[in-house]
Amino acid sequence: FHEYELKLAQLVHRFMPAVEMFRMLGSGTEGVMAAIRAARAFTKKKYVIKVGGAYHGWSDQMVYGLHVPGTRRLEATGIPRGASSATEEFFPNSLKALRHHLIVNRLRGGTAAVIVEPLGPESGTRPVPFDFNQKVRELCDEFGALLIFDEVVTGFRVGMGGAQGFFGVKPDLTVFGKCITGGYPMAGGVGGRADVIMRFAAGIGGTGERAYIGGTLSANPLSCAAGYYSLLEMERIQAPIIAGCAGDRLTRGLQAIIEKYELPFVAYNQGSIVHLETSGVMLLDFRHPLRLKRELKPRKHMLEEMGAAYMSQGLITLAGSRMYTSMADTDEVIDEALRKFEIVLAACG
Repeated sequence: FHEYELKLAQLVHRFMPAVEMFRMLGSGTEGVMAAIRAARAFTKKKYVIKVGGAYHGWSDQMVYGLHVPGTRRLEATGIPRGASSATEEFFPNSLKALRHHLIVNRLRGGTAAVIVEPLGPESGTRPVPFDFNQKVRELCDEFGALLIFDEVVTGFRVGMGGAQGFFGVKPDLTVFGKCITGGYPMAGGVGGRADVIMRFAAGIGGTGERAYIGGTLSANPLSCAAGYYSLLEMERIQAPIIAGCAGDRLTRGLQAIIEKYELPFVAYNQGSIVHLETSGVMLLDFRHPLRLKRELKPRKHMLEEMGAAYMSQGLITLAGSRMYTSMADTDEVIDEALRKFEIVLAACG
C-alpha cells in the first residue's frame, strides 16, 4: 500500500461519488475483467450482457460482438467457446432487445451485469439517446443486475465527472483506463459500490468467498502519484472543457470541408471525441447479413486507405475514423490539421 493509492481513490470519489471504493489495476482490460468477476461474485449470477459492437478490452469473455453488432464470436480466434458462453450482446440502443435478454436469463439463473460504453459503442460511433443509460439503469434494477460503465474513454474526458456525471446516471461499477493517470502507463482500475468492491481479494490466504484479482504493477506508486497530480491539474485548468472546444473546432472545420466538396461523409463529436465517418464500416450489422457479406471488406479497405492517406499528411487517427483532441491541440494545431485533412478529402470529391 502507498499513500498515493489512497489519495487517488479519494480524489476519484470526489469527482465521481458513485465510486465509493476504488481499486487500482494495470489497464482498462484488467478493470473490465475485475468488474465482471466482482459482479458475478456479488450477484451469484453468471450472464453478462454487452452492446453489440462495443469494445471492452481483449479478455476472452469480451472478445464477443466486437466492432460490428451481431458478430458474436467472429473474432474469437484462439478463445475456447466456453470462455464466452455466458456473454451476450444486444443491438445498439435497443432497450427491447436488452429486456428480452434479461427475461430469458432470469429463467436460467439471472444476469450478473450489463456493461456499456455510456456514449455508445466504439466511443460513440453509434451515439446513444440522452435517456438511454437511465433506462438501462432502470432495467438493471428491475432484473437485479449490476450496471457497469466502461469509462476508459469517457472518464475525465467528457468532464471531470465522466459520462456518469454528464448523463446523471449512477452505475454500480466504473472501469477506468489510463485516463486515471492522465495517460501515464501501467494504469487502469475499477471502482463503485463499497459492498461490491469489497468482494475483491488478493494475496495468499483467501477462503474462496471473494473474487481474486491482482497484478505486479497494480497500484504502483508512480502511476498513483501521476494520477493524483494529473487529475488535480486537469481540474484546475478545466482540461475537459478546453479539449472539448478543440474537438468542436475540428468538427466544424471537417463539416465545412465535407460541405465544400459535397462529400457523402459525416463528421460529429462528443466533446473531445471526434468522428469522421467516410466508409461507414462500423455501421454495418448482422441484421442485414447479405449486405454485410457484400460490403464489409470493401468498406474496411476504404477505411484503411483513408487512414493511410491521413497518415501521409502526418495525421494519426484511430482506425481512420476517430480523433481525440487534448490540451495540446491549440487553435493553430487544429487549423493546420484541417488544412491537411482538406488535402486528402479534396481528392475524394
